Amino acid sequence: MSNGMNTSDTEVTVEVDNNAVNVEEHIKPVSKKNKIDKKTAKTLLLKDDQEHLFYIENKIISKKEQTLLVQEYFKKRFIKEFFMIALSSLLITIAFDYFVTPTGRTGLFPAGIGALARFFSILSFQNDRHMQGSFYFIYYFTINTPLFIFGFYKLGKKFTYTTTVYIVLQIAFDQFFQNMPFINPIEFNFIVNFYQLNSMPNALNTSIWLFIFAAIAGAILGVAYSLVYRVGSSTGGLDFITIYYSNKTNKSVGSINRNVNLIILGTIIILNTLILPVSQINSDIKMSVLKGLSIEEANNNGLLDQMWKFAQNVNQVSPDFQMQQILDKYSNTATASMSIDDFKYLAEFVSKHNFDGDIPTLLVVKMKVLFIFGPSLFASIVLVLTAGMTTNAMYPKFKVRTFMITTNMPKEINKLLVEKGYQNDILNWDTTNRINGNYLHRSLVMVAMTVLNWQQVEKEIFLIDPESKVTILKTKKVKGIFKYDIKTNEARDFVTHKVRNNEKELEKIKQIAIVRLNKENEKINKRNKRITKSKSKSPNN
Repeated sequence: MSNGMNTSDTEVTVEVDNNAVNVEEHIKPVSKKNKIDKKTAKTLLLKDDQEHLFYIENKIISKKEQTLLVQEYFKKRFIKEFFMIALSSLLITIAFDYFVTPTGRTGLFPAGIGALARFFSILSFQNDRHMQGSFYFIYYFTINTPLFIFGFYKLGKKFTYTTTVYIVLQIAFDQFFQNMPFINPIEFNFIVNFYQLNSMPNALNTSIWLFIFAAIAGAILGVAYSLVYRVGSSTGGLDFITIYYSNKTNKSVGSINRNVNLIILGTIIILNTLILPVSQINSDIKMSVLKGLSIEEANNNGLLDQMWKFAQNVNQVSPDFQMQQILDKYSNTATASMSIDDFKYLAEFVSKHNFDGDIPTLLVVKMKVLFIFGPSLFASIVLVLTAGMTTNAMYPKFKVRTFMITTNMPKEINKLLVEKGYQNDILNWDTTNRINGNYLHRSLVMVAMTVLNWQQVEKEIFLIDPESKVTILKTKKVKGIFKYDIKTNEARDFVTHKVRNNEKELEKIKQIAIVRLNKENEKINKRNKRITKSKSKSPNN
């Protein structure tokens, strides 16, 4: 053959079948000395155009499929997932506004980024509980901004968008509650008015209610977290990092959150204690430190005189019979001679009424160390642990169980598992069972999967074989390669079939691809002409 090239430079392959004759020409690499004529160059260009056209068509089809996938998501799943995200944000707002914030700066602290946001809100509005509650969510959103970027690249667009929606809804619910009459957190209280309770001189009751509020808030938070995790989203904050790490290591997100949050929680409580005024330290802690002093020590550093004057002023406003007896018993100049029992009652009385005199630095440090390891820390730990346990119970993503299915329809069950996207081993045995003295031949299908995935297939297994029996075995650990997720491509298969089997749509895509190819070729030709023209004008030429 001759196309301006030697026959040694080409190879022709001819294939004949019943319907057509296929001829393929393979052009060997051309050395620098050989030149290709215009006709051959045009042939090569057409081949390149065909490949590029095919590439453009596939690119348009992929974009079309992605658009249809998004449309299918909004048609079938968006409303359900949005409702779950909204419910989750509502529950968390209730937990914070009605159980966490009312405990004040000496009470409960949430975990993770939430603890940091609460610390900043307390630092900004130390005596305004209303503003603390509102600005908590604003600080929370601000701190999350860099984590949104991390989530966008590491966890995907949908995950980041839904998390953003969750946080925005949380702020909206908070503003709604804060500005609604009667039900706002200042006027309305669940169970008890913790703020008023905390101002009463009875620390024991306050501590008990702090732990009760921690357990309730933790349970509510755990339910909210599990709901938002189920739709493939998060509550923001460290969830971006912990969920990413959970996906990489196949570890429970609830357990990871618990461990990280406990570390952050301890750090934030220490920072809060450092800036905490002595007047707000728990009265039982203050009482313990003051009672531990001897009368001589209290008298030498001037603390006894301050306590005495403070007791006189408070007793005029809130009379106490026993305190009045002590005040009558000793004059201002004879306080150093009071008995140990009277001194301890004086310390108890001033502590209950938030004594904050000029306490020596060493005693203040002792009080704050005791506060760090006091009810605030341990009640907050109860909150974190309760939230973690509730999350793991309601969202057992990595809790694996072994399921032994005794059935008469093993092939149908195997097919169902494969169609549902089960990616691990399916073990099958033919067995003989003895029931009521009779021998029955049945099959045993054994699989290991997460509890969450089993919930998706359990109903359909019993629909296939209503007489099947399932034995569930607790699985301590799975070693080796194990796929925790069920991969289903039903939505993508539906969309692909819809696009690639629509002849009118494919023809339209082909026309669009041709137009784009022509435009690209025009740009290339113009650019080549400019380059050629610039070279021709060069002095070297």
